[in-house]
Amino acid sequence: MTYKPRESGPFAGLKLIDADSHITEVEDLWTSRTPEKYKDLVPQCHLDEDGISYWFVNGHQKLSKNNSIAFVNKAGEKIPYYGANMEEYDRETSQIGGSKDEIHRAAVEAKPRVELLDEMGIYAQIVYPNIMGFAAPAMVQGLPRDLSLIICQIYNDAMREWQAEGSERLLPQAMLPFWDIDQAIAEARRAKDIGLTGVLMAGEPHLGGLPDLGTSHWYPLYEVLSELELPINIHIGARNWKGEQGGAAWPSLPERAGKPVRSIQTELSNSRFISNLCASDVLIRYPKLNWVSVESGIGWIPYVLERIDYEYREEFPGGLPPELPPAKEMFQKGVYGTFWFEDAGPLALLDRIGADNVLWETDFPHPTSLYPSPVERSEEKLKDLPPDVIRKIMQDNAAKLYKIEV
Repeated sequence: MTYKPRESGPFAGLKLIDADSHITEVEDLWTSRTPEKYKDLVPQCHLDEDGISYWFVNGHQKLSKNNSIAFVNKAGEKIPYYGANMEEYDRETSQIGGSKDEIHRAAVEAKPRVELLDEMGIYAQIVYPNIMGFAAPAMVQGLPRDLSLIICQIYNDAMREWQAEGSERLLPQAMLPFWDIDQAIAEARRAKDIGLTGVLMAGEPHLGGLPDLGTSHWYPLYEVLSELELPINIHIGARNWKGEQGGAAWPSLPERAGKPVRSIQTELSNSRFISNLCASDVLIRYPKLNWVSVESGIGWIPYVLERIDYEYREEFPGGLPPELPPAKEMFQKGVYGTFWFEDAGPLALLDRIGADNVLWETDFPHPTSLYPSPVERSEEKLKDLPPDVIRKIMQDNAAKLYKIEV
């Protein structure tokens, strides 16, 4: 089976590009590729004293539970977040997603993923990690520098292999050792050389003891990423500290209610990175540098941009500093947002965001994924948008950003 664009309807003739999907890393991703001296130090899985399997790094430093974080089974059925019985779900001990034996091969393997893309009607996917995403930067940053670097390099090499196995239609983003600018620059250049199309970073590195993203500390990296035309992807949860997300929901809420509250707050955490970026001069200093707020939705973006400008007008004599244009214009210089389930963002607010700055995603195979009918669901939602706008958000914006031939 090969990809066939839809012959009719609002998506007819388009090579649809999913700007946010995930891979469940195989347990020997690092141990099968590492030099012997790091064999016991790179990320690997084994049982802890509680009888639960965890990812460990640097020997016995616990990284995360060994969850698949995949919610589609081998039969192609979506797995409920709480498993068969929500009443038995325990946030501390229950696994997230299906067991490794239960999940669809497309969550792990490249060729089955491409086959599934053909079935769903999707041409290409931008792919993000599970273990090496989310809060991992806070853990990896604290390791010896040589170990941190080898972990990033092995991951990037493995993802390049996966990209090739997926006929260049699966595009994982490179993990940068951003806690060391020289290493980050070298790895960005290497990522470009081996054919990766963007980089991963944390949106709030200052919370982990590094300078904030608006300081000159980062300028050498920004210059190189601008030169290489590699976008910076800030995925939700990729924060530079090991925070407790559970505190977002009231303790009195049942788990079914607490889960969406935690999701909302995790996604809205990217508003901090966006608002800081659009209130700084980074987008002016580096006009060729692109930023992507991944899996955070878009409906909140107009409020953030309006709030920045309102504050300047109301509380500061003279309004905006002369060198800074309005926040909306700043955003549109080089920032992208992704959406999947929303109505308000893509249907009512595109003119306040900018159709050139919006990407479509499915979040496969996570619990909020549009699977099993992502294209049909989005086609019905977006059918009344102008054809040129549909083309931008479903194909052209991502193709231009990630250098995908369409």
